[in-house]
Amino acid sequence: MSDSSRSVAEFDRADATAVAADHAAALDRLAADLDGGTPADDGSWRPVVAGPLVRPTADDYDDARRVWNGTVDRHPAAVAYAGDARDVMRVVAAARETGLGVALRAGGHSVAGTSVADGALVLDCSRLDRVAVDPDDRTAVVGPGATWGDLDAAADEFGLATPGGVDPDTGVAGLTLGGGTGYLTRGYGLACDRLRRVDLVTADGDRVTAAADRNPDLFRALRGGGGNFGAAVELEFDLVSLPGPLAMCDTWYPFAAAGDVLREYRALTADADRETNVSPYVARVPDDPDSAFPADAAGDLAVCVLGAYAGDADRGRARLRPYRNLGSVDPLYDHAATVPYPELQSYLADEGGAGERHYWKSLAVDRLTDGLVDLVLERSRALPSDRSTVVVWPLGGAVADLSPDETAFPRRDANYVLNFEAAWSDPAADDRHVAWARESVAAVRESGGSGVLPNFPGSGTGDDAARALYLDNYGWLRDVKTDRDPENVFGPSGRLDPRPR
Repeated sequence: MSDSSRSVAEFDRADATAVAADHAAALDRLAADLDGGTPADDGSWRPVVAGPLVRPTADDYDDARRVWNGTVDRHPAAVAYAGDARDVMRVVAAARETGLGVALRAGGHSVAGTSVADGALVLDCSRLDRVAVDPDDRTAVVGPGATWGDLDAAADEFGLATPGGVDPDTGVAGLTLGGGTGYLTRGYGLACDRLRRVDLVTADGDRVTAAADRNPDLFRALRGGGGNFGAAVELEFDLVSLPGPLAMCDTWYPFAAAGDVLREYRALTADADRETNVSPYVARVPDDPDSAFPADAAGDLAVCVLGAYAGDADRGRARLRPYRNLGSVDPLYDHAATVPYPELQSYLADEGGAGERHYWKSLAVDRLTDGLVDLVLERSRALPSDRSTVVVWPLGGAVADLSPDETAFPRRDANYVLNFEAAWSDPAADDRHVAWARESVAAVRESGGSGVLPNFPGSGTGDDAARALYLDNYGWLRDVKTDRDPENVFGPSGRLDPRPR
């Protein structure tokens, strides 16, 4: 069973009800004080809950505790919906009064499910979704509840953008504070690299600003250090100008040619300019009679090469053309287009699988050796479901402009990340899918891989998991944690424990 599902057996709604009852007076006061904002149906997977405070006895409790990953079945003592920064401060104050840990939730898209925890007080910031773009200053001020779709659309009106993920429903705050990789990463850095400042509520209830010249230790830690240090209430980004619509490609090759495709991809990537961001992944051909794939290929393994060029479209088409002619075979499917950046960001939106069961493991590698290519092929042949994938994600370029210790993001010196993404629907198949992902990443580790992406930390907890996540940054990050959250108020959303006093 996945660690992220452990609460099914150990902690249930009755337990959560008992915890809430123990703190009824404090929760009553919190409910009376919260503004809660305005519930809205944004058309995404998120349930509409009136709020502002939902306890286990409420009819909409199950909706309130739901997150994107269907394996995460946890029972918080209450879910508090913040309508503004003052509400965030009220929730943190209530947590300190009751001794309940705070689980931070904005997009609720964490694969590991860190945005909800058993017996905790969930602080939901999804209603703090303001996005304000200053086209003259080329900046954007963003609330933690905004999604990448919100930010991309607002910035694109002025021909601007900032590196984000590859799913418009993902929350801006969580992805950014964990690092954040996407189509613009090699050209312009991680999402956290574009941060100008972060305003957050710390464990003592104060609102502070973290920037290069204000609380620089905290600013350094927030860029890749996730939700360990406080609740973000506002993020300001430096934006970049895009020349217009971007060139992209989506080319699928037969799995029989996958070894040649990956080795040729490796050679191309070694000499690629930083605007080129191309990621191959192994998946099964969609079984859809209306698709453009050959009918007899439905359900077959294939290697897809998905790429985009973060620059001039004509140059981008030329740079991407070699990736559409790999492996000395005819592609099963070849699509090339020039699209606005928000459309590119939405290209994989239907692949997200909200409500599906997910278990992802990742590891960074310095080189895509022949041995690792063979390992990718071996683990791909063992894909546990039609929705599971193996992804090779490129780093390098602007990611490496900063040294690994300048921010919390640990593997800026790596050239690739291998992601093993299990996705399925039947809870009875949990063990098989989790085992596949764990065995895959263990094999990569034996081949020299190290460093987990902070956005995909896995479900491990404790000191060993934190050291594996942050590597050489672990020591100074724990110092910041001890200074800013000595009682571990934000423990449910983090991976760092403060040092004992």
